[in-house]
Amino acid sequence: MIFGIFRVSGHSMLPAFKPNEGVLASSLPFLFAKPKVRDVVLFRYNDKMLIKRIVRIENERYYIKGDNKSDSMKMEPISRNKILGKVLLTISAKG
Repeated sequence: MIFGIFRVSGHSMLPAFKPNEGVLASSLPFLFAKPKVRDVVLFRYNDKMLIKRIVRIENERYYIKGDNKSDSMKMEPISRNKILGKVLLTISAKG
């Protein structure tokens, strides 16, 4: 995926990303550098695409978590091949 626009669902990334907000993600940043702690990434998890923040990297496994501590499910670490891209910016709906 060079670039993709995705819609946020749920509250797990509040306050950074709101439900129904659009985000632009790209795989290009990870052609030049590895994902790092604090990056917000789009990844595949149990046949779903999710957006979370990398909170730790250990033994080439990425520990990810939502920003909203009261509404973010506990997740197993993911491997690099599950990460589809880095979230670059928010696309707010007008209206």
